This record gives sequence, C-alpha cells and structure tokens, in this order.
Amino acid sequence: MPGSEAWSEMVPAWALPVTVPANLVLVRHGGVVVSVGAVCAYPAGFEFYLTIGFDSGAVAGRGTGGAGSRLLGFHAHSPEESASATRVGVSFADGRAADSLACMTGTALPGDLVVRFSGGDSGVQSYDQVWRAESRWWVSPLPPPGPVEFSVALSGAVVADGAASLDAGLVIEAAGRSVVLWPGVATERR
Repeated sequence: MPGSEAWSEMVPAWALPVTVPANLVLVRHGGVVVSVGAVCAYPAGFEFYLTIGFDSGAVAGRGTGGAGSRLLGFHAHSPEESASATRVGVSFADGRAADSLACMTGTALPGDLVVRFSGGDSGVQSYDQVWRAESRWWVSPLPPPGPVEFSVALSGAVVADGAASLDAGLVIEAAGRSVVLWPGVATERR
C-alpha cells in the first residue's frame, strides 16, 4: 500500500461511513452482557460499537482483587494490567485473526488485521456507580467474503467468554457506498 500506513491506526477522517446494524450478543451469563452494535463501514476498514454491562448483584467478587480494582479494562500499561485486560478479538473467514491486546504492542504491516480501541469507555472500576462500558473499535482492512467473528475474553481470560458472527458481505457492500471526502488523502492511506 502506497504512502503512510496510518490507514491501519484509526478511523479515517477522509471518509463518511455507511452503517450496518449488527445487534450481536457475544456474552450473556454470569451477570455480564457483551454486545456488538452498529458497524460503520469505510473504504479502509470498519468501526464497531461494543457494550459491556455488569449486573450490580454480580459485581461483588469480580475484578483483579481488592477494593478499587477494575472490573473491566482494555488498556495494559503494566504486566498486572496485561494479565487482567479484557481482549476484543476479530477473525476473518480467510484465517486472519487479531485481538486488541496484541494490537496494542505490535506494528501493523499492510494486509495485517488490526483491532484498535478508537474511543469510548476504556474501563470500569469496582467503585464506579455504573457498571457499563460503551466503546468503539477500529478494524482494518475490510474482511473477505464469509463470516466476521467478534469475540471477547473478559478480565484476562485465556479463552474467549463468547463470540458471534456477522456476514462480511454486509460490511463490504456498505463500505462500497462509503463517501470519500478528500480523494487525494484517501489514495495515500489505502
């Protein structure tokens, strides 16, 4: 891909997305619900909305230990946080897969699948009044035909707590209708 590899780093400011409703439930057990909402398709990838909510009755005993510990955290700035981080994963039908924790520490090469936090709530502490996090995640490049699987591994779990999939055709078709605002910039970043 010519030019800067910034295409993989964030939602492009040079295009307007087309939204695909997803409404996928990844986890709904143990006092936790995790869902993927709208998917916003761009020419270089897509952004999706992730909501994680905890039942207040199930909050006791969760987290990494002790008062004030985090119930949910996506970022990992220390080994302890890495061990307790919630990982968001995406996989494509061609076998490419990535998760949010791995993408935090690596450098993307053209064609690599990237899953990056792009905004919203990045954590929930056990002392918070509301035990809910709403975040957005950037995924690049666009998927090939077949299913796109979303998964989540809560609080440092090694195996995903849940997963659900969406037909990539919906995302690909919507991305084709995305409006490029500044064509010169888009060509440099794709």
